[in-house]
Amino acid sequence: MSLKKLSGETLVYGLSSILGRLLNFALVTPFVTRVMSDGEFGEVGNLMFWTALLIALLVFRMDTAVFRFASRGEYDPRDVFRRAQWLVVILTFAVIGPLLAFSDPIAELLEAPRAATYVQLVLVTIAFDALSAVPLARLRLQQRAWFFVAANLGNVVINILLIYFLLYYLPTYLPEYFEPSFRVGYYLVSIAVAAGLRYLVLLADGLRQPRPRSRTDAVHGGRSEVQAPSLRRLLRYSLPLTVVSVAGIANTLVGPSILIDHNAAWAGYFKAALSMAVFLNLFITAYQYAAEPFFFRQSGADLATADRGIYADAMRAYGLVGTLASAGIILGLPWLQYFIGPDVRPGLVVLPILLAANFLFGIYSNLSIAYKLTDQTFLGGVIAAVGSIFAVGGPLLFTGRYGIYAPAVGMLACFLVMCVLVYFVSRRYFPVNYPFGRILIYVVLAVGVCLLGNFSAALPWRVFLLLVLIAALFLVERKWLRRTFMGGAAGAV
Repeated sequence: MSLKKLSGETLVYGLSSILGRLLNFALVTPFVTRVMSDGEFGEVGNLMFWTALLIALLVFRMDTAVFRFASRGEYDPRDVFRRAQWLVVILTFAVIGPLLAFSDPIAELLEAPRAATYVQLVLVTIAFDALSAVPLARLRLQQRAWFFVAANLGNVVINILLIYFLLYYLPTYLPEYFEPSFRVGYYLVSIAVAAGLRYLVLLADGLRQPRPRSRTDAVHGGRSEVQAPSLRRLLRYSLPLTVVSVAGIANTLVGPSILIDHNAAWAGYFKAALSMAVFLNLFITAYQYAAEPFFFRQSGADLATADRGIYADAMRAYGLVGTLASAGIILGLPWLQYFIGPDVRPGLVVLPILLAANFLFGIYSNLSIAYKLTDQTFLGGVIAAVGSIFAVGGPLLFTGRYGIYAPAVGMLACFLVMCVLVYFVSRRYFPVNYPFGRILIYVVLAVGVCLLGNFSAALPWRVFLLLVLIAALFLVERKWLRRTFMGGAAGAV
């Protein structure tokens, strides 16, 4: 029943992620690229380049720290939320404040008109996004998936409405209030306002939560104790996870940057292949949204007595859906390729490699729960650093000879090495009998079906192969599927 709950939450998060991406893809991208010049659109990309990195630094993985310390009964969850959020607030003001004060020098480096205002708007957006991270984590831990979805989709909808109001309605019907040279600013204003409104909704919801209660402990002479981990313990837990996040973001940026230095066309090819791999990334992201708090809740107060079977079942479910999704993308490529321009489609030759890399990343995410549950997060930082050697070294050493294959294979090697290393960490600190043999069977079946797909690009043939794969996977796992999702005990083989 627990795994059924996880699959239901994953479906909710997945639908929201897909819907949000589709709304942006269908309504925002075509419109913005039409009303903005290439130079203006380039300014937006340049300004947003470091957004993810700054948010990762400001959040400092307090979302995962919340799951760790608010789920086992050691501390009052409300106190944990408050302490984690205060840390994010302090970091946000400590970093964003000085950056806002020095927005003019930053703008000079960008060499763009009105860049100081643009920098300020991006920094405000980053602040609101960082401040929203812990409240969103609270919703996930409280299993309030629909409220989480409403907050994030509301952010997307408001953003879209503001973009159309400022860049279409204003110049068309109120031209006297429209400044043509400020198009980038209008676009960034809409993003900042939407992020701010989402934070206000989350803040209002947080204020409605019961305030944390102090505890009187006779052993300490009747002193009042705050039921939350110390700041030092929070930072010791989250610092290595922040290194993991920063390394992951840097790894995705290195490949395209090195490709640009060799051949700008290669960079476009590689980014196009990455954009196609996003279909699998959406599933992995949705799964992580549901799985991380779920795993912490399942562990209970005593890790020694935790039901390890549920972690093996979750890996099994991920393997099934992940291989099926990857095969579906490959088989559907004759039609999915039209989501990108014809001039960058040559980059799709590395799509299978990127899908394999992302599939391994999902396996790594499952295995990484071992060091998160057991407070061995420094090992996560070490693993991420070792993986980065391959993600960075591959493009640096081999791009000149192998072109776009170098960063793709480097990414695959990175996640493969990280999976191997985190597996040994799992065996040492939180051993689980993961069904890797069965996952290998899924992969072999999926690869075989994809190879058969090369014989014809006809829609009926490829749909037939996908149905064959679904039937084969069901036959392999029919007993487990029935037992797990239609009743009976989880964890049975």
